[in-house]
Amino acid sequence: MAEHYLEGTRAGREVRTLLHAKEDMARAATWADRAKLPEKYLSAEMKEYVANNPGHRSYHYCDLPFQEKAYREGMTGTNPSDIVQTLRKCIEVLQSPEANPENPLKINKRVALMLVAHLMGDLHQPLHVGSSYIDEDNQFVNPETGAKGQMDAGANYLRLTSRTNLHGFWDTKTVKLARDKAGAEDFTRYLLSHFPKKAEWDGQGAPTTWPEQWATDTLRSSPSAFKGIAPGNRITVPKDEKHDEHFAWTIKLPPDYNERTRVIVELELAKAGYRLAALLQAIWPEDKNPKM
Repeated sequence: MAEHYLEGTRAGREVRTLLHAKEDMARAATWADRAKLPEKYLSAEMKEYVANNPGHRSYHYCDLPFQEKAYREGMTGTNPSDIVQTLRKCIEVLQSPEANPENPLKINKRVALMLVAHLMGDLHQPLHVGSSYIDEDNQFVNPETGAKGQMDAGANYLRLTSRTNLHGFWDTKTVKLARDKAGAEDFTRYLLSHFPKKAEWDGQGAPTTWPEQWATDTLRSSPSAFKGIAPGNRITVPKDEKHDEHFAWTIKLPPDYNERTRVIVELELAKAGYRLAALLQAIWPEDKNPKM
């Protein structure tokens, strides 16, 4: 979708100079997740990124209480390496006249572009922004009000089965439902035709502030992910190499959940595609005085 909006623009040309000959933005947008694979599968470029960013897995999300109305730096579920702050750092790298080796992430423009392409998708997934917090009575609470509860890690700790969780449902099942709705029609064309861009999707002010604005917008969809769901049996999950000991809960989805979430995902994907292109065009605006 972003490539559609960027066709014939300076930003589109700048993107092409940073990507390899056989890469498109769709492939580039998977780079940040592929960098999570075991080291033997990583390219030299990925290994350097991982070495310089050992906490890179946390760049893909924040964990705002879903009852809140806006992203605010310093609130519960935010940190200096969350998705909003990481996107801001990547935008600053892309805006700089030259690649700056002293930037906090120690990345060049190419890696910054690939991170932006990926994280803009994550930023529009409601459970990459909103999270539930569950108290000892197995009730959803808002820690911003002083209540105490364990975070569900973007619904990773809300289990549909022993092998699947609510976060994974939104990452995969809801997108499949949307693709199935499009049927034989190309999915990009389907989204472009059913969800044309709207003025209210644009960021306001400096581009470095847009990730915070868009996280706030996504947060408004997060309550829908938890509507009709009640935490069930509490399970103690022992510590492993990736997680400390924590609780998980079994849940059941309400009957209308598939259709309700499909509509949200379609809209969020449409926003993400448009906003990725708009961000890149703000970074690389058209030359107002082209040389003749």
